[in-house]
Amino acid sequence: MFETAKGRVVEVLFQSPDLQELLVEIDGQLQRAYHYPCFQRKLQPGEEVFLNTSAVKLGLGTGGRHFVLPAGESDVPAEAPAGHIMKLRYTPWQFPVLAVEEEASPFHEALENATSLRGVPVVAASLHSMLPGIILGFRSYFPRKPRIVYIMTDGAALPVALSQLVRELKAKELLQATITTGHAFGGDLEAVSIPSALVAAVEVLSADLVICGLGPGIVGTGTALGFSGIEQSWIIDLTSRLQGIPILAPRVSTADRRERHHGLSHHSLTVLDLANQPALVGLSNRLPADLIEEITAAVILKKLEQRHRWYALDDPPAAQLLAEHQIYVKTMGRTANEDPWFFQTSVTAGMLAARAALNQLDTLAKLEMENHG
Repeated sequence: MFETAKGRVVEVLFQSPDLQELLVEIDGQLQRAYHYPCFQRKLQPGEEVFLNTSAVKLGLGTGGRHFVLPAGESDVPAEAPAGHIMKLRYTPWQFPVLAVEEEASPFHEALENATSLRGVPVVAASLHSMLPGIILGFRSYFPRKPRIVYIMTDGAALPVALSQLVRELKAKELLQATITTGHAFGGDLEAVSIPSALVAAVEVLSADLVICGLGPGIVGTGTALGFSGIEQSWIIDLTSRLQGIPILAPRVSTADRRERHHGLSHHSLTVLDLANQPALVGLSNRLPADLIEEITAAVILKKLEQRHRWYALDDPPAAQLLAEHQIYVKTMGRTANEDPWFFQTSVTAGMLAARAALNQLDTLAKLEMENHG
């Protein structure tokens, strides 16, 4: 059961066609709330609203806002739906979209028998905050302006409109298009499944790089398998089976106080352990020697050194790249200066993808695990 409260809109703090951030008054207190106009219409100060307050009462992070509940009849102009694929299926909020695969789509014929990524690199990202680093790392080496496509899965936030990063990256022309798959919604294209989204990124959007991962708000439980970023393992396998180049953006940190996320996160170790196909994994030569030793020891302990392809790369400093493009991103509340190796490793993954796209893997140094064991 979700908890609700009645409130009043005091101010519209931010709005885009797909999202409003509101200041609302609840029982005399001012609090923030999100509203998706696609479910009703844009709201104005003074209007009364009903709110889902569960996330705030639980003290959640990324999703820790109130959400406006549609009340009464929708004021959104009724239009005949273009498609027949339902998102949020079998809930009171289900709604139809035109999926890129379905017969009414102008891309149906192109995708009808398409099953190959044709050697395009796919970076599997377990945290949404990896997006800018991966993109900037790729662009720092790729010789021309690339077409980069982000596939947002339904492992975390479902509306892509919630992502400030996506809005910023698209506004700065660093990200060319988005595909929302499963029950995620609001992308430039909608897709039924991850594999068809991957193929659509190449066949329909002509991607030079595909980044596939969840939106804001990863789910974790502190258990071995209970985290939504575990989907990276089958993204790796699907990419390989569809003739793409699977690359893992590993989660690396020395700033996270939780032991399971120190060094190479147990999330990344689990993903690599579950993957049946080998992934490319890069570590920056900027990482301190003791951190590389800690990571390689963990990899060897899980017997992953032979199952995946490990590279050591010279890459540009992440903090500098982010500053040059005026991108201010945090991971778990930490900036690039506070958690430098997390963001650096994201840049490394992007650069590794560029080298793979250019068929230059043979020129890269392999990470010699046995030297650190």
